Amino acid sequence: MRGSMGPVIKAIGAINILIALVMLIPAMWDAFVVAGALFPARFIDGSAAFEGAAFVLPVWLTPISSAFLHGGLLHVGLNMMMLAMIGPNIERILGRVGTIALYGAGMIFAAAAEVAAQPHSMMPVVGASGAISAIIAAHALLFPRERPKPVGPIPGGWAHAIKLMIGWIILNLMLGFVGPGIGVQIAIWSHIGGFAAGLMLTWPLLRWKYRKA
Repeated sequence: MRGSMGPVIKAIGAINILIALVMLIPAMWDAFVVAGALFPARFIDGSAAFEGAAFVLPVWLTPISSAFLHGGLLHVGLNMMMLAMIGPNIERILGRVGTIALYGAGMIFAAAAEVAAQPHSMMPVVGASGAISAIIAAHALLFPRERPKPVGPIPGGWAHAIKLMIGWIILNLMLGFVGPGIGVQIAIWSHIGGFAAGLMLTWPLLRWKYRKA
């Protein structure tokens, strides 16, 4: 399926790119990261380390704010390119509300996975890749290359979702192993958490959209 981007995908892309451009202003990147990045330790150890900062968002908002911050134009460009490639299909099928719900759930699940995996980390986590991972999962579920087949007593749909999750985990663990060697820090747990959100919510959101059909 191909077509023009819907309003939700356009808005998400525009907001991310605009914020990324503002963050290019000298000193703005540090200020934005301190204010809105996801610091897992804040959820466990509190925010005492940020007492001297000019402005810091409440910790419960950072799973959302961090998803709109990026480490540079290449970072935001790669994320928005992926969103532009598959997002329109998801918005066309799930609708505006369903797409917003899926993207938002991707943010929350991504943040939860990071906090669970690294509860005392003060490494800032930024980027939309966790939320976009939910979109990728939805696309993989809705557009399989072939009809999913059952595996023993496991129905085809469930087997397909399990295979996707296992494959995504393996891929991201590999990226996490290779990334530091080439100077790239990859929030693999965000990717895994967001993908899990997509697998869990795609069919419920689709049924909700067509509940009156």
